[in-house]
Amino acid sequence: MATWRYQAIAVIGFLLIPSATASAPLQNETSATSMTSGDVIQLREDAPREYVVKKGDTLWDISALFLNDPWHWPELWRLNDDIENPHLIYPGDRLYLSWVNGRPQLSRKEFKSLTPEGVLAAKGNPVPTFDRAALAPFIDGHHIVSATELAGMPRILGDNRGAPRINGMAPVYIDGTVELNEKYRVFTPVDEIGNSFLLRDVAGVRVTYQHADTIEGDLIKPKREIRRGDVVLPPQETKLPEIIVASSGAPVDGFVVGSLGDAEKHGKYDIVVLDKGSMHGVAVGQMFQALRPGVDVFTEGLKPEAANLYKPYDDISRKWRDTQRLPPRATSELLVIKTYSEMSMAIVVDAHEWFEVGVYFMPLQLASDR
Repeated sequence: MATWRYQAIAVIGFLLIPSATASAPLQNETSATSMTSGDVIQLREDAPREYVVKKGDTLWDISALFLNDPWHWPELWRLNDDIENPHLIYPGDRLYLSWVNGRPQLSRKEFKSLTPEGVLAAKGNPVPTFDRAALAPFIDGHHIVSATELAGMPRILGDNRGAPRINGMAPVYIDGTVELNEKYRVFTPVDEIGNSFLLRDVAGVRVTYQHADTIEGDLIKPKREIRRGDVVLPPQETKLPEIIVASSGAPVDGFVVGSLGDAEKHGKYDIVVLDKGSMHGVAVGQMFQALRPGVDVFTEGLKPEAANLYKPYDDISRKWRDTQRLPPRATSELLVIKTYSEMSMAIVVDAHEWFEVGVYFMPLQLASDR
């Protein structure tokens, strides 16, 4: 799995308030020895009994020392009066792991710094929840627009070499309305999703000169080759909340219709595109679960037989043979991190099976919403 996916989850994982058991249960392959009785939280077998917070730590880093699934981090603090606000722990604080009523929790001994004169000094900045700079390249680097919006955007005409791919060695020419001396981003359409397009950020461009009937610009740090027809937009910075509270959200379901990667199979830490957005009530923080549909089983005779959808005979014979459909199974949990009008982006925070674009999703019922 690519390194950036681990960075992405390290960024987003600490934004979560923990979920409870899904309405369609997720399989759990972790050994019972690491489970607390009746809880979803799973301690690492090598979890330390104490830890001193260091400069540069994040809450994700700390909880990863204690939990198999660090995105369940609030479980460590949820019932803890000693750390009422886990966002206010500081480098130098000493954390202790203990058990209260059969549940693990962290307690804290505050670190207090004295100046040479014996005066109590300010502790500085608290440990951050996440590193915004690490998440930005993956979220800001993609954008979703409608076909109508795409048609009206300024476009790259090419450079004066006439090559089909543009590498930034020569100025590029732009058709459309842009401001002189301003900096923009160049986006390549990488996937058509219904009536919308997924765009990928490939370079920056500075508008330098206005010709009679076209506009000239210089490319800035191209990340990929630019193509004629790529569009020019202002930087698409995501205003991500400091804390995302996970919730069951709107009672909507739908399908995964795209992803930010080129892989055919998707799993933990991948970012996918959902076919529901803010106009459907979806908001940042909503949790969904991806489902694997149950198979059809022919029930006549002594031995039930699974129907093979790839065999035309089996597919047709379901219409007249005694058939029972087995229930679906939840395979992945998805957290919405960015919304558009008709679509949204979600990160896979837990997965027990790979899934493909086209998989069905439904709301994940959280204990706090029951």
